[in-house]
Amino acid sequence: MGKPTVYGPRYSVYTRAVLMALIEKKVAHDQVHIEMDDNEHRAPEHLKRHPFGMLPAFEHNGFMIYETVPILNYVDDAFPGTRLMPGDIHRRTRAAQILSVINSYAYRPLVWGIFVPRTFFKEDRVVDEAAIADVVKTGEHALRAIEDLMVNPDPYLVGREISLADLLLECVVHYLATTVEGKAMLKRVPKIAAWHAALQARSSVKETVPVL
Repeated sequence: MGKPTVYGPRYSVYTRAVLMALIEKKVAHDQVHIEMDDNEHRAPEHLKRHPFGMLPAFEHNGFMIYETVPILNYVDDAFPGTRLMPGDIHRRTRAAQILSVINSYAYRPLVWGIFVPRTFFKEDRVVDEAAIADVVKTGEHALRAIEDLMVNPDPYLVGREISLADLLLECVVHYLATTVEGKAMLKRVPKIAAWHAALQARSSVKETVPVL
């Protein structure tokens, strides 16, 4: 079985989640860095991999996939090792729900609404504080919804074993936690905060910490 290739930068939330899944499954893989600042994701070569110019794209034995959730599911199904989605239908459904909440309601406000303007501000550009205050409410609502979907027992989102939902949410919360708003928000969602803290010892987390 040939090595899969991940096309995308590690600093991308979605690329990092795929890399973490491969590490969890102990799958040898290659990564091709696609630099967004240089618009490499819009180059004709990459548009053949992902027609919408997004990241990541994924190739395995000539089979090309784009969009993160299908890639994550493929990694879980195609390679041996620990399953990254629960066998129990209720826990598996909760994990799928959390993935959907992240993509639909959490990623954009928490990363693009808070982390990006706080981290990549320019001296000649005024930060829109009102806009950040609004997305804090939106993002916190999403995290509270995820807390409501968490299935005990700890330490992971849907039980004793890590899931694809854990991997994607960690990539989002990692960036959120670097901001003043994120630190304050995590104090208000203690289940998410405890989960995030516990996850930091995991190899897939430590090996993929993005360098900005």
